[in-house]
Amino acid sequence: MKDLPNLKYTRKKIRKKNRTIYRQTLAESGSMEQGNFDTIGPDDLARMFYLYDAHFFSGFFNKNYSGKIFFRLSERMTRAGGKIEYRRNPETYTIVLSTILIFQTFDDVTRQVTVNGIVCHDRLEATMRILEHEIIHLLETALFGSSSCSRPRFRRLSRNIFGHTEATHRLVTQTERAREKYDLRVGSIVSFEYDGATYQGVITRITVRATVMVRDPDGDFRDLSGTRYSKYYIPLENMRPSENEM
Repeated sequence: MKDLPNLKYTRKKIRKKNRTIYRQTLAESGSMEQGNFDTIGPDDLARMFYLYDAHFFSGFFNKNYSGKIFFRLSERMTRAGGKIEYRRNPETYTIVLSTILIFQTFDDVTRQVTVNGIVCHDRLEATMRILEHEIIHLLETALFGSSSCSRPRFRRLSRNIFGHTEATHRLVTQTERAREKYDLRVGSIVSFEYDGATYQGVITRITVRATVMVRDPDGDFRDLSGTRYSKYYIPLENMRPSENEM
Protein backbone atom coordinates (compact mmCIF):
# COMPACT_ATOMS: atom_id res chain seq x y z
CA MET A 1 0.00 0.00 0.00
CA LYS A 2 2.86 2.39 0.77
CA ASP A 3 4.08 2.08 -2.84
CA LEU A 4 0.73 2.84 -4.48
CA PRO A 5 1.00 6.67 -4.34
CA ASN A 6 4.14 6.39 -6.52
CA LEU A 7 2.77 3.78 -8.92
CA LYS A 8 3.63 4.65 -12.51
CA TYR A 9 3.44 2.80 -15.82
CA THR A 10 4.91 3.60 -19.22
CA ARG A 11 2.51 4.27 -22.10
CA LYS A 12 3.53 0.97 -23.66
CA LYS A 13 2.64 -0.98 -20.50
CA ILE A 14 -0.65 0.87 -20.13
CA ARG A 15 -1.65 0.02 -23.70
CA LYS A 16 -0.67 -3.63 -23.23
CA LYS A 17 -2.63 -3.97 -19.98
CA ASN A 18 -5.66 -2.24 -21.48
CA ARG A 19 -5.65 -4.52 -24.53
CA THR A 20 -5.57 -7.54 -22.22
CA ILE A 21 -8.48 -6.25 -20.13
CA TYR A 22 -10.45 -5.40 -23.28
CA ARG A 23 -10.03 -8.89 -24.71
CA GLN A 24 -10.72 -10.66 -21.41
CA THR A 25 -13.84 -8.60 -20.80
CA LEU A 26 -15.35 -9.66 -24.13
CA ALA A 27 -14.19 -13.26 -23.75
CA GLU A 28 -15.64 -13.70 -20.25
CA SER A 29 -18.84 -11.66 -20.53
CA GLY A 30 -22.13 -13.40 -21.09
CA SER A 31 -23.74 -10.29 -22.56
CA MET A 32 -21.05 -8.11 -24.19
CA GLU A 33 -20.30 -9.68 -27.57
CA GLN A 34 -18.40 -6.83 -29.23
CA GLY A 35 -16.79 -3.47 -28.57
CA ASN A 36 -20.00 -1.63 -29.46
CA PHE A 37 -22.04 -3.88 -27.17
CA ASP A 38 -25.82 -3.62 -26.91
CA THR A 39 -26.14 -4.89 -23.34
CA ILE A 40 -24.07 -4.59 -20.17
CA GLY A 41 -24.75 -5.72 -16.62
CA PRO A 42 -23.33 -4.93 -13.16
CA ASP A 43 -21.51 -8.27 -13.30
CA ASP A 44 -19.65 -7.06 -16.40
CA LEU A 45 -18.63 -3.92 -14.54
CA ALA A 46 -17.48 -5.94 -11.54
CA ARG A 47 -15.47 -8.32 -13.74
CA MET A 48 -13.81 -5.39 -15.48
CA PHE A 49 -12.95 -3.74 -12.16
CA TYR A 50 -11.22 -6.83 -10.79
CA LEU A 51 -9.30 -7.26 -14.05
CA TYR A 52 -7.99 -3.71 -13.50
CA ASP A 53 -7.25 -4.58 -9.89
CA ALA A 54 -5.22 -7.62 -10.94
CA HIS A 55 -3.34 -6.02 -13.85
CA PHE A 56 -2.68 -2.54 -12.42
CA PHE A 57 -2.78 -2.89 -8.61
CA SER A 58 -1.67 -6.48 -7.90
CA GLY A 59 -5.03 -7.28 -6.31
CA PHE A 60 -4.93 -4.43 -3.76
CA PHE A 61 -8.70 -3.87 -3.72
CA ASN A 62 -9.54 -7.57 -3.66
CA LYS A 63 -7.19 -8.09 -0.70
CA ASN A 64 -8.21 -5.04 1.33
CA TYR A 65 -11.79 -4.19 0.30
CA SER A 66 -13.41 -7.59 -0.23
CA GLY A 67 -17.18 -7.32 0.26
CA LYS A 68 -17.07 -3.51 0.39
CA ILE A 69 -17.18 -2.59 -3.31
CA PHE A 70 -20.40 -2.86 -5.31
CA PHE A 71 -21.42 -1.96 -8.85
CA ARG A 72 -24.49 -0.38 -10.40
CA LEU A 73 -25.62 0.97 -13.76
CA SER A 74 -27.80 4.08 -13.98
CA GLU A 75 -30.32 5.10 -16.65
CA ARG A 76 -30.79 8.51 -15.02
CA MET A 77 -27.29 10.00 -15.07
CA THR A 78 -27.30 12.33 -18.08
CA ARG A 79 -24.18 14.41 -17.41
CA ALA A 80 -21.66 12.43 -15.34
CA GLY A 81 -20.23 9.30 -16.92
CA GLY A 82 -19.70 7.73 -13.51
CA LYS A 83 -19.67 8.32 -9.77
CA ILE A 84 -18.91 6.59 -6.47
CA GLU A 85 -21.53 6.31 -3.74
CA TYR A 86 -19.92 6.01 -0.28
CA ARG A 87 -21.59 4.82 2.90
CA ARG A 88 -19.89 4.96 6.28
CA ASN A 89 -21.70 2.31 8.37
CA PRO A 90 -20.96 -0.25 7.18
CA GLU A 91 -18.19 1.07 4.95
CA THR A 92 -19.17 0.39 1.33
CA TYR A 93 -18.38 1.89 -2.06
CA THR A 94 -20.69 1.58 -5.06
CA ILE A 95 -19.26 2.41 -8.49
CA VAL A 96 -22.04 3.68 -10.75
CA LEU A 97 -21.77 4.18 -14.51
CA SER A 98 -24.24 5.95 -16.79
CA THR A 99 -25.77 3.60 -19.35
CA ILE A 100 -27.66 6.40 -21.08
CA LEU A 101 -24.39 8.17 -21.94
CA ILE A 102 -22.64 4.93 -22.88
CA PHE A 103 -25.40 3.67 -25.19
CA GLN A 104 -26.15 6.92 -26.99
CA THR A 105 -22.45 7.29 -27.79
CA PHE A 106 -21.33 5.53 -30.98
CA ASP A 107 -24.97 5.49 -32.11
CA ASP A 108 -26.73 8.17 -34.17
CA VAL A 109 -24.36 11.11 -33.56
CA THR A 110 -21.04 10.62 -35.35
CA ARG A 111 -17.94 12.42 -34.10
CA GLN A 112 -14.68 11.75 -32.27
CA VAL A 113 -15.23 10.65 -28.68
CA THR A 114 -12.68 11.28 -25.93
CA VAL A 115 -12.75 10.29 -22.27
CA ASN A 116 -10.05 11.59 -19.92
CA GLY A 117 -8.26 13.02 -22.96
CA ILE A 118 -8.01 9.61 -24.67
CA VAL A 119 -9.71 8.88 -28.01
CA CYS A 120 -12.19 6.00 -27.72
CA HIS A 121 -13.21 3.88 -30.70
CA ASP A 122 -16.18 2.00 -29.26
CA ARG A 123 -18.41 1.72 -26.18
CA LEU A 124 -16.17 -0.73 -24.38
CA GLU A 125 -13.17 1.59 -24.62
CA ALA A 126 -15.30 4.48 -23.38
CA THR A 127 -16.63 2.37 -20.51
CA MET A 128 -13.10 1.36 -19.55
CA ARG A 129 -11.95 4.99 -19.47
CA ILE A 130 -14.92 6.01 -17.29
CA LEU A 131 -14.22 3.11 -14.92
CA GLU A 132 -10.54 4.10 -14.72
CA HIS A 133 -11.57 7.56 -13.57
CA GLU A 134 -13.71 6.08 -10.79
CA ILE A 135 -10.92 3.66 -9.81
CA ILE A 136 -8.61 6.63 -9.22
CA HIS A 137 -11.28 8.19 -7.00
CA LEU A 138 -11.48 4.93 -5.06
CA LEU A 139 -7.69 4.63 -4.83
CA GLU A 140 -7.23 8.23 -3.71
CA THR A 141 -9.90 7.78 -1.03
CA ALA A 142 -8.24 4.57 0.18
CA LEU A 143 -4.81 6.19 0.36
CA PHE A 144 -5.63 9.69 1.58
CA GLY A 145 -9.21 9.66 2.90
CA SER A 146 -10.63 12.00 0.24
CA SER A 147 -10.66 12.49 -3.52
CA SER A 148 -11.16 15.36 -5.98
CA CYS A 149 -10.57 15.14 -9.72
CA SER A 150 -9.96 18.90 -9.86
CA ARG A 151 -6.82 18.69 -7.70
CA PRO A 152 -3.22 17.98 -8.74
CA ARG A 153 -2.92 14.74 -6.75
CA PHE A 154 -5.80 13.10 -8.63
CA ARG A 155 -4.43 14.31 -11.98
CA ARG A 156 -0.99 12.91 -11.14
CA LEU A 157 -2.34 9.49 -10.14
CA SER A 158 -4.57 9.20 -13.20
CA ARG A 159 -1.75 10.28 -15.51
CA ASN A 160 0.86 7.97 -13.97
CA ILE A 161 -1.36 4.90 -13.72
CA PHE A 162 -3.69 5.16 -16.73
CA GLY A 163 -2.11 7.82 -18.95
CA HIS A 164 -5.04 10.23 -18.63
CA THR A 165 -4.38 13.79 -19.77
CA GLU A 166 -7.77 15.18 -18.72
CA ALA A 167 -10.45 14.41 -16.13
CA THR A 168 -13.56 14.96 -18.25
CA HIS A 169 -15.50 13.09 -20.93
CA ARG A 170 -16.87 14.00 -24.35
CA LEU A 171 -19.54 11.34 -24.55
CA VAL A 172 -22.67 12.17 -26.53
CA THR A 173 -25.10 13.88 -24.17
CA GLN A 174 -28.85 13.95 -24.58
CA THR A 175 -28.69 17.71 -25.17
CA GLU A 176 -26.24 17.21 -28.05
CA ARG A 177 -28.29 14.35 -29.48
CA ALA A 178 -31.45 16.49 -29.35
CA ARG A 179 -29.70 19.26 -31.26
CA GLU A 180 -27.90 17.10 -33.84
CA LYS A 181 -30.58 14.50 -34.62
CA TYR A 182 -33.86 16.31 -33.95
CA ASP A 183 -32.93 20.01 -34.25
CA LEU A 184 -34.28 20.56 -30.74
CA ARG A 185 -32.83 22.55 -27.87
CA VAL A 186 -33.91 24.34 -24.69
CA GLY A 187 -36.24 27.14 -25.83
CA SER A 188 -37.52 25.28 -28.90
CA ILE A 189 -41.27 25.40 -29.52
CA VAL A 190 -42.50 21.87 -30.22
CA SER A 191 -45.70 19.96 -30.83
CA PHE A 192 -46.47 16.45 -29.62
CA GLU A 193 -49.34 14.06 -29.07
CA TYR A 194 -50.42 12.95 -25.61
CA ASP A 195 -53.44 10.77 -24.80
CA GLY A 196 -54.85 11.31 -28.29
CA ALA A 197 -54.58 15.12 -28.24
CA THR A 198 -51.99 17.40 -29.86
CA TYR A 199 -50.20 19.96 -27.69
CA GLN A 200 -47.72 22.75 -28.29
CA GLY A 201 -45.18 23.93 -25.76
CA VAL A 202 -41.63 25.06 -25.11
CA ILE A 203 -38.72 22.85 -24.06
CA THR A 204 -37.31 24.00 -20.72
CA ARG A 205 -34.97 21.10 -19.95
CA ILE A 206 -33.45 18.08 -21.67
CA THR A 207 -32.38 15.02 -19.66
CA VAL A 208 -33.49 11.46 -20.39
CA ARG A 209 -36.64 13.07 -21.79
CA ALA A 210 -37.49 16.68 -22.59
CA THR A 211 -39.45 18.78 -20.13
CA VAL A 212 -42.09 20.70 -22.09
CA MET A 213 -44.22 23.48 -20.62
CA VAL A 214 -47.66 23.86 -22.22
CA ARG A 215 -49.99 26.79 -21.64
CA ASP A 216 -52.94 25.65 -19.56
CA PRO A 217 -55.38 27.90 -17.62
CA ASP A 218 -55.63 25.16 -15.00
CA GLY A 219 -51.92 24.36 -14.92
CA ASP A 220 -49.92 24.03 -11.70
CA PHE A 221 -47.07 26.27 -12.87
CA ARG A 222 -47.10 30.03 -13.42
CA ASP A 223 -44.55 32.42 -14.95
CA LEU A 224 -43.81 36.00 -13.85
CA SER A 225 -46.58 37.38 -16.06
CA GLY A 226 -49.15 35.08 -14.47
CA THR A 227 -49.54 32.69 -17.41
CA ARG A 228 -50.20 29.13 -16.24
CA TYR A 229 -48.60 25.98 -17.64
CA SER A 230 -48.74 22.21 -17.32
CA LYS A 231 -45.54 20.18 -17.42
CA TYR A 232 -44.98 17.18 -19.71
CA TYR A 233 -42.05 14.78 -20.00
CA ILE A 234 -41.73 13.75 -23.63
CA PRO A 235 -39.18 11.49 -25.39
CA LEU A 236 -37.20 13.34 -28.06
CA GLU A 237 -38.45 11.09 -30.84
CA ASN A 238 -42.09 11.94 -29.99
CA MET A 239 -41.74 15.68 -30.64
CA ARG A 240 -41.25 17.84 -33.69
CA PRO A 241 -40.34 21.52 -34.06
CA SER A 242 -43.44 23.68 -34.35
CA GLU A 243 -43.79 26.35 -37.02
CA ASN A 244 -46.34 28.23 -34.92
CA GLU A 245 -45.42 30.74 -32.23
CA MET A 246 -46.83 30.39 -28.75
